[in-house]
Formats: sequence, C-alpha cells, structure tokens
Amino acid sequence: MTRRIKLEDDYRELQLGVGASLEEVKSAYRELAMFWHPDQFHDRPGRLARAHEKMTRINLAYERIRKELAHQARSRLSTARTKSPSPHSRTGHRPSTAWTNSLGMKFVSVPGTSVLFCVWETRVQDYATYAQAAPGVDASWKNPGFSQTGTHPVVKVSWEDAQGFCRWITQKERQEGKVPAVAQYRLPSDSEWSWAVGIGDRERDGTPRDKGKRLKDLYPWGTAWPPPQGAGNYDPCLGTDSFDYTSPAGSFEPNLQGLFDLGGNVWEWCEDFLNGTSGVRVLRGGSWNFSGPDHLLSSYRNGVAADARSSGIGFRCVLDGMAI
Repeated sequence: MTRRIKLEDDYRELQLGVGASLEEVKSAYRELAMFWHPDQFHDRPGRLARAHEKMTRINLAYERIRKELAHQARSRLSTARTKSPSPHSRTGHRPSTAWTNSLGMKFVSVPGTSVLFCVWETRVQDYATYAQAAPGVDASWKNPGFSQTGTHPVVKVSWEDAQGFCRWITQKERQEGKVPAVAQYRLPSDSEWSWAVGIGDRERDGTPRDKGKRLKDLYPWGTAWPPPQGAGNYDPCLGTDSFDYTSPAGSFEPNLQGLFDLGGNVWEWCEDFLNGTSGVRVLRGGSWNFSGPDHLLSSYRNGVAADARSSGIGFRCVLDGMAI
C-alpha cells in the first residue's frame, strides 16, 4: 500500500493521472524539466535553490514510474550492472604516484595545474568524520532522500558547507604534521577542473559562463551521443548504468588523469563565480539525474547560489601547496 501511495504522489508530481502510459510520462517529464531546469533561473538567483529541488523531485518521480512501466529497460540495466567489473580490477590509466590523506582520500597530480586532485568526490564517510568533529555542521547531508553507504558521494552540501570541510581538514592535517603549513585543501578553480576533465588546453579566455558549451560534442567519455553503457552514473533514462541514484566512488573507469566521476554522479562545486565576479557559484560535471546533451558536455557550467543544497550536488577537493 505504501508503494502504491508513493506512485500516486509521483504521478501527481508529473501532473498526470495514475495509469498514464510511458509515453505520456516521458512527455510530461520533458515539459516540466524544461520549465524547471536551473538554467532558466540564472537571472533569478533567489529561485535557483527551489528550481534544483523541484528538478530533483521531478526526476525522482519520473524514475520511480519508469521503473514500474519499463521492465525491459530495468532488466537490461540490471544485466549491465552484473557484468560491470570491480573497480579494483580495472586496468585503465593510473598516475604513477598517489598520495593518501588521514581520511583515506587519494590525491594525484593533474597536468596543467599545480594542485593535487582527489580521485573521488568527497564521500559520505569523509564528511561524517568532519561533521562529528565540528559542532554546528548543517545536517541536510544525512537525509539525501535515498539510501547511501559511506563510499557514496556526500550530497545536499552547499558551497559554504564544502568550504567548511576544506578549512577543517586543512587545520587538522597541519596540526598532525600530515601536510606542510603552506598546504591547504580547497575547491578546484573552474580552470583547474577543466584541466582535470581534459579540456584545459582547448579553452580560450573568459568567465566560466563565457566558456560554457563552447566545445561542442566533447564529453567526459568521448564524442559520441548518447553515452555508452558504463560511461558513468547519469539519469536512468539514458541507460548507461544500473544505479537509481548516486553510485559508490570508483564504480566506473577513471579518466586519463586517474580521476573518477568527472562526468555524472553528482555536480561538483568550484571556487569561481559563474560570471567571474559575483552572484552564483560554478558547478561542473553533471549528475545522476541529468540527461541533456548540453548539460553533460565537458565544457558545460551550471551555477547556483552558494547556500543551495540538493541531492544532486556534492564536491571534490584539491590540495594546494603539496608536492608528491
């Protein structure tokens, strides 16, 4: 009975009656997604957070209904997951040297930058250690709206929350002698993130907004559309993976820099303002509930208010002032 009530709520979220066909569901989803997509609200920063939350509810409702109606697609995705190799057995490119911090976060150097990138998005277990040690941390991350384990990327963290984590671990590891006094953890700059995803040498000058979508038909997995199976954790309607929501760190192949999930799983905060000087902050990489060709481009920049929290937003750390 509970499951049926939830589905009725999902149909209402898509403004449909119970029993609508899959084609009707897809059509309603597309219309609502176009209206509520955060890109439509860049000139109204005060409504960006609401747009992200509404977009998340729409995506969750669509996915639950789709799972009920599209049995063949669900079976195909389940088979794909069974065949997916363990991240520990993969033979893709790895940097020759990696450094591990006190929380078990692994960092590698990225050509074109002077920082070390964490190979994973910040995980639930990393953020939980911070929240336990630092009283007053906002607790939204504990309620993502779906089940997560410690190795999943933490979500519902704002740009300001991510800054707090970086300040805490910097102070912690300086005191422990784990990093030198000049080293600091922080969010990557927009430019550094571009180097990490492999397009840093192709972008011209300009603000993050200026650079957004300049490089057409270039994605974290290559140039093909749609993304192939195993390309990453994207919206279930694309059929790339079997995860309904976030996926554990290291579930897919790393890129040539040895970094995981530069495309999909969760949006990643960057230091920069979208327009270069003020307003909303930059998000890169797409997430588990996005599917549009433009939104998944390596060059695409999203932007939301610094205090926004969403089940599709997380962050990745870099370490500045540390050599390996």
